[in-house]
Amino acid sequence: MQCRHIIFKNIIAAAIILLAQVPSMNADQNDARLGDLFSKLKSAANINKASTFESKIWNIWMEHNDPEVESIMIKGVEAMKHRQLKQALEHFNLMIKIAPEYAEGWNKRATVLYLMGRFRESEEDVLRTLELEPRHFGALSGQGLIRIALQDWTGAILYLEAALKINPHMPGVIMNLKYALQKREESMT
Repeated sequence: MQCRHIIFKNIIAAAIILLAQVPSMNADQNDARLGDLFSKLKSAANINKASTFESKIWNIWMEHNDPEVESIMIKGVEAMKHRQLKQALEHFNLMIKIAPEYAEGWNKRATVLYLMGRFRESEEDVLRTLELEPRHFGALSGQGLIRIALQDWTGAILYLEAALKINPHMPGVIMNLKYALQKREESMT
């Protein structure tokens, strides 16, 4: 009986050691929850149901397992909200330096660069975002906006359609796609 008790204690101790060594669930573009959420997003019956899944995806993308990176993200987003673009850019530059494999860091910097009218630099960051997270409908939509700003109607259409294949419930993207289609048609006449 005492032998079983010692074996049981050893098993528990070994399990605790193993659990302590298991890395925490990845948050960000590598999070295991995303696959199911993307499936539900794509098949959602309406925009209201889709918005629930879209919000969950964005929340996961914003998470990071390094509290310093999360803190910098919060500061950068706050600066963006207050239109303090230079400050936001500094925060996102630092975040990318600390966590270069974090897709949302690149996406947020791409957004700031776009708002600053620095479209080519923004495009570089969007493409890096898409390398890290090919399903990033926000980055695809952003690339569509960059292409619109550069009057590349065909490019805009391709990226906006790609965004809608992943998330078909984005009214702003649908509106931008209609605009790009119209502009492409006008440019052909």
